[in-house]
Amino acid sequence: MNCTPLDWCIILLYVGLSMAAGLYGKRYVSGPEDFLVAGRGIGLCLGISTLAATEIGTVTFMYYAELGYNAGFAAFVNGLIAGTVMIVLGRTGFVIKRLRELRLMTIPEFFERRYSRNLRILTGVLVATGGILNMGVFLRIEGTFLAILSGIPVEYLKTVMTAILLLELLYTVLGGMVSVVITDFIQFVALSAGALVVTGVCIFAAGWGRMHDAVWSAMGPGGFSPLASPQFGWSFIVFQLLFWIALSTCWQTTAMRTFSTRDAATSAKMFTWTGFIFLGRGMLPMLWGIAALAVLGRGQNGLEAMPTLLSRILPSGLRGVVMAGMLAATMSVNSSYLLGWSSVIAQDIVGPLRKSPLSPRAQVRLNRAANLFVSLFVMFWGLWYTLPGPAYFYLNITATIFLGGSFAAIVGGLYWKQANVTGGYAAMLGGAAGSLTFFVLRWPASYAGIGAFLLAGAGLAVGSLLGRPATPAMLEFRPASVAAEE
Repeated sequence: MNCTPLDWCIILLYVGLSMAAGLYGKRYVSGPEDFLVAGRGIGLCLGISTLAATEIGTVTFMYYAELGYNAGFAAFVNGLIAGTVMIVLGRTGFVIKRLRELRLMTIPEFFERRYSRNLRILTGVLVATGGILNMGVFLRIEGTFLAILSGIPVEYLKTVMTAILLLELLYTVLGGMVSVVITDFIQFVALSAGALVVTGVCIFAAGWGRMHDAVWSAMGPGGFSPLASPQFGWSFIVFQLLFWIALSTCWQTTAMRTFSTRDAATSAKMFTWTGFIFLGRGMLPMLWGIAALAVLGRGQNGLEAMPTLLSRILPSGLRGVVMAGMLAATMSVNSSYLLGWSSVIAQDIVGPLRKSPLSPRAQVRLNRAANLFVSLFVMFWGLWYTLPGPAYFYLNITATIFLGGSFAAIVGGLYWKQANVTGGYAAMLGGAAGSLTFFVLRWPASYAGIGAFLLAGAGLAVGSLLGRPATPAMLEFRPASVAAEE
């Protein structure tokens, strides 16, 4: 074991604090709106912390460090794109302001109100499928980090990760979004401190000059320019621009933060300030991967290189602080994703299939049952599925299964009167088909992702022009700001 009793005390203290805070949130849940969107009462500061925390997990640090180890400083382009896109969306309010004005609770709910109930169900199936497959590898990746850094014997790893998942499930099932937001704030503080500490330690251990020389020696100009890198190029940049615009607006866990804010103006400000955090979210762990390249050299497993470096350079006490920060990241992301995907199953698949609506109390129970289902699937999927390549590309493509079609249909539904049901179906099916070329035809992730967005956009346009025109009832579904402009 690498951890000392001091390290374990720090870790256990943090886990206990998070559990207590999460369970405390249960008292504020009285209906589905409290459970899913925290009563739509989140202010700016809490919104920034919960949006940042829900998209910064141990898995985030791992796949970005893997990109840094394999691609060097050229990988920074990804962090620049992610942060810049969020800042621009916040400043312009594109999509996010109009979605917030509609008082939704899930992304597929938009499809029933703008298109049709059956399209909502199809979208719910695609959203849940892509989201759960995306989350399905989290436990394996997070477990790899914790096992290497702590020295836990591999035979105990599955037990430890299962226990962590069950703890996350407990407070998420009981307190829903209220508990998630409370714990997100605590976890954001912890993971931010941990990230800054790790960055300083890695640069000190490797040395900036040594890191530069290691990248140049291993990759040449491709380690500094994304256009010269064999892993990136123009296709990657185009895909990432499309991907991050769609993810920031239509990704269920991100959208739930948009829906939970006090008003549309707060949502926009939340995105603007979180965008600056997202610049560091990508670049800092990439530096850890580059430091691992400098210290350990080539030939390491890219996903394991960063935790291997930390296991060698972190002293006792500091190791416990870093592990607590990473557990913070793990619990924050996993609880948000459990709530996000289970809410889609309950609200957008099971709910619309019922002939009579459920009572508010029954809706909460259904969401809790869906939480349990998602947890069990994630637990077993993470134990046997093997990633087909770098984790980052797998996560991008599983997300694009629904992001390509959702983005096209939502933008069309919000900004184009001619968008209709036929176009909505064509967009969702086209986006899913494009994404599956990565798994079925083994296309590169960038080509498959661009194809998904192009097919979705073309499907919406062609389907809307050829299908029946949108009905007056569809066009009545407008945000308040659009009605005022007209």
